[in-house]
Amino acid sequence: MCQFLENDIEGIEGDEWLKNENLEEKFKLRGLFVSFRHGERSSFSKINDEIGCRAHREIDRKNFEKYKELVNSEDFQTFLKVVPALSTWPKFPEDEKCSSGQLTAEGALQHVKLGKFFRKQYAKSSLFTEDMENMKTRIVTSKYNRTFQSVLAFSSEFFFKQRNHFLPITIKASNHSFQCVDQFCNCKLAKKMRIKYYEQQHLEYFENLLKNDRILREETEFVQSFDDFSSSSDPFKIIDVALGKYICRRKPLPCKNEKCLTNDYLNKLIDITTLRGQKMYNSSGISKRLHLLEAWPVLSYLKMALEKMRVKSEKNYIRVFSGHDVLIAPLLRVLGIPFVDPPHYTSRLVFEIYEHSEEGLFIRVLFNGFNRSADVSFCNENNLKFGMCRASAFETFMQENLYFGQIGVENFSQACEIPE
Repeated sequence: MCQFLENDIEGIEGDEWLKNENLEEKFKLRGLFVSFRHGERSSFSKINDEIGCRAHREIDRKNFEKYKELVNSEDFQTFLKVVPALSTWPKFPEDEKCSSGQLTAEGALQHVKLGKFFRKQYAKSSLFTEDMENMKTRIVTSKYNRTFQSVLAFSSEFFFKQRNHFLPITIKASNHSFQCVDQFCNCKLAKKMRIKYYEQQHLEYFENLLKNDRILREETEFVQSFDDFSSSSDPFKIIDVALGKYICRRKPLPCKNEKCLTNDYLNKLIDITTLRGQKMYNSSGISKRLHLLEAWPVLSYLKMALEKMRVKSEKNYIRVFSGHDVLIAPLLRVLGIPFVDPPHYTSRLVFEIYEHSEEGLFIRVLFNGFNRSADVSFCNENNLKFGMCRASAFETFMQENLYFGQIGVENFSQACEIPE
């Protein structure tokens, strides 16, 4: 869950796989859509930590100092601009102290590392064109320090160190946590749906489990007897405190009277949150409506890029969306890809768009480095080929009346209403 810096990033992103399948003469990589969760952060609970949010290893502390120098440099800020709404925001986290819900130094370095991994995976791919004008790039972040700082860190390696391929890029701020920057996907009621209805149903689900499971109830009451966990009623909040104050900070879990909070209990909670999220989504209530709304912007931008590629065959597209677990989870559920909830820090969902010389456009869907195209709900039978999904199947799936027809409405505006 923490994604410690000493662990290698693994994944099969990029088009090297084409050579292994003898397909490099047939396919060209034309688009890359990346959605990721921010890096490691401190807990949302009250912080009382004199150690601060510095990186654990000395080498990483030195690397963080170098990273801060890069981000503050004139060259970097000339190449990676920001919209006015983000212009006064801190470009990297404070490492001398921890603040509630903020990115840590390790969290920033995790995205530096991820950006470097992506740069190596795609550097020699057919994605990059010789003409900067033909590389259409967009970076979007939600309006939170941790997501803004995460995408800057990623961009420092992936975009800045390959700036010979790109014109200067402006980072945009989304209207919501789910990456909408246009009016067509702006549902002002989505936040209310999540906080007032969805999260309340989340809590009620867990409370019902506690009533019927004595062992789970006793374990939870014990955990809540610690001051740090006393206000943590939902499993997500318990996991948040455990990660942000103990596990990701490399501290032992708390004990009392020779009894300790255990990883087994936390793993049990993660199993509960994973099953809970899927059950609520399958019930087709407020959960499914909310997830469809939250996944709509990124998937719509992907569909729009496909349409442009067919008209402008010389242009390639890169889109990066920096968000939260509530960006990744809705996308995965709407696509039908099983996952552990919450997705770990720096979790990434990647759409690679390939053009076949005879059969048109295909989409390869990867989650945390694994090809998950075969799990995608609309990617079956004749729509799954070469280990990818036909783009036409995705575009059919994204027809507004069919997409929102899953909850019995015809369009986005009808979906963006709280049902009575």
